[in-house]
Amino acid sequence: VYPEIEGRAPQEMTTLVGRTETGMILGTLGYLSPEQAAGKRVDFRSDQFALGALLYELATGERPFERPTTPESLTAVIREEPEPLRTKNASVPAQLGWIVERCLAKDPNDRYASTRDLARDLADLRDHLSEILRSAPEASPTGRETRPRHLRVAWIFAALFGAGLIASLIALARAASDSAVTYRPLTFRRGIVNGARFSPDGQTVYYSAAYGAEPSRIFATRLEGTESTPIDLPPAMLLSVSPAGELAILLTTQRNQANSLGTLARVPAVGGTPRKVLENVIGAEWAPDGERLAVVRDDYALELPIGKRIPPDVFWPRFSPRGDRIAFVSGSSVRVVGLEGRTLVDHEIPFAFGLAWRPDGREVWFTGDESGGGDRALYALAMDGERRRLAAAPGALTLQDVSPDGQHALVTTGAGWWSTLASRAGQPGESILELSGRSFSHGLSRDGRWVLAYEFREHGRGSYLLATDGSQRIRIGDDVALALSPDAAWALCRKAGDRTALILVPTGPGLQREIATGPAPDLRPVHARWSLDGRRLFVAFSSLDSGDGIHRIFLLEAGDRWRAVTPEIVGSPSFGPSPDGTWLAARDATGTLTLFPVDGGAPRRIEGEVRTPVQWSSAGDALYLQRKEFPAFSIFRFELASGKTEAWKEIGPLDLTGASALGDLFLTSDGNHYAYDLSRSSNELYLVEGLE
Repeated sequence: VYPEIEGRAPQEMTTLVGRTETGMILGTLGYLSPEQAAGKRVDFRSDQFALGALLYELATGERPFERPTTPESLTAVIREEPEPLRTKNASVPAQLGWIVERCLAKDPNDRYASTRDLARDLADLRDHLSEILRSAPEASPTGRETRPRHLRVAWIFAALFGAGLIASLIALARAASDSAVTYRPLTFRRGIVNGARFSPDGQTVYYSAAYGAEPSRIFATRLEGTESTPIDLPPAMLLSVSPAGELAILLTTQRNQANSLGTLARVPAVGGTPRKVLENVIGAEWAPDGERLAVVRDDYALELPIGKRIPPDVFWPRFSPRGDRIAFVSGSSVRVVGLEGRTLVDHEIPFAFGLAWRPDGREVWFTGDESGGGDRALYALAMDGERRRLAAAPGALTLQDVSPDGQHALVTTGAGWWSTLASRAGQPGESILELSGRSFSHGLSRDGRWVLAYEFREHGRGSYLLATDGSQRIRIGDDVALALSPDAAWALCRKAGDRTALILVPTGPGLQREIATGPAPDLRPVHARWSLDGRRLFVAFSSLDSGDGIHRIFLLEAGDRWRAVTPEIVGSPSFGPSPDGTWLAARDATGTLTLFPVDGGAPRRIEGEVRTPVQWSSAGDALYLQRKEFPAFSIFRFELASGKTEAWKEIGPLDLTGASALGDLFLTSDGNHYAYDLSRSSNELYLVEGLE
């Protein structure tokens, strides 16, 4: 510590204290941030300012904003810039000057979005300090060396070590301050809360929830009470509340907030007969003027106004408070676009779900998970792309809304989970094949004894071979499962960390084999199936930037060459090869079931048939088709020779408690065994307080 600091008179070590009230200045004068000096709200970035002032003082022996009197010092903190650090002391590394300059920025948004980032920068500078100083000049601004190099290295190293420790402690303290955030439950029944919004005055909460085997219904509750009142409406999910208190709802018997399809309708909050607006809708959001609606259609395209498409691949659209921007989740990003569709912010995060604007429009708050496993925390995203964490809780948070005054938020807690249900002939009921809660099946063996699954949660991530009676679970690697060979000896996988590379992995003894790059470098595999005899492998590829919406199916031939079997197809990538691999059943670009000849010839369209192929019969004379409408798969048998279609079987969970969505279905060619994915949820709605 400098002697000048040690010798400072006690009266100069000014601390502004007193009974804390709104607008009162609290803190040590030499280290107050501009927002503290002005009596405004502070957060972790004020701590960064104080640390920057301390570093400046350590490097120069002077406080950056010290003036003869307290009022002059406060004015300097708010309005004046300090003399640059390297002007005061040329021995200081330029990198440290940059860090201090950022910490001392007047606008908190110009400082570090996370104190952990500040601690990381200080640690990097400390670790490379010797290299930096070796290349630095020896002289001071006056041409004289102010102190020996070894002493200069020592004090800078000590300062950086101490500053890095302080920054780390600040970051940890701020992380620990999550515990100051409080969660007050607003619902008290086990079920699926799939939408919630504040009323315009912020005192009433409207939400939709599905309990037991019942479809989703709309409820209302007051913040000061504990009772929920059902609103007299047909089965529906809540989408949005207008500034005038009108509800936008989705008329549907489905339960999943992510992908339920229904009819958009508007209705007064007190109830009544809903006025239907548009069919085949997944989501909608009122504009701040209470007149316009932004709509997400069944292909996840955003329409504003209805009929005019802006960006594709949209979920959870929210207007900015001024109505000039829209934020939404798109794939693995949180995006903000102008009304004309121009991207303003594109922030990548693997698993975002839940989004709302802060009332002043300066930030978008969202829930997401950096690991991609689904254990979501609450974050704030500024319009310059900087992100900070607001809160976390055990399991997954889903942000539903932020109150009009910005003091409260609505979140649902309690993660949903995906698992596989399987049935063998002669086995009673269905076996539940669970991994870590985020697993999806990717194939069923010819004899129905094995399922290939991929678990993408952080804990236990990887591909597994699961016995359909629940007796065995065999991990086969970190790579991403795509398809299981009919004899269950091989798994086709996409290499972990690579969106395009394919690999064949043995499920037992043996060596894995890489497959040549796909048909084009900008294509990624999204679905794959073997022919029943195991001789032919078909893969559906989609472009890297188009999602799963447009794909084309290729055959892998000898020499790892790819040959296109279908033209570009829009919609579901699900398809089925015939037992000998000479035909491929898929839906064409119009959604019509089509039989594509693999070795040449004209495709055969089955006019009027829009159901999805699941499997061919063992003899190759019939197709099993599915219509997936929660809570069950309706399976039909289509006779190829006669063209006759008849209902065959209903497949779905017997217990609908918490069940919210169906995934993929796999069926053996004899129809005796099957496996399918099911999502279950159990969450509650909470009012969150203490967020800043």
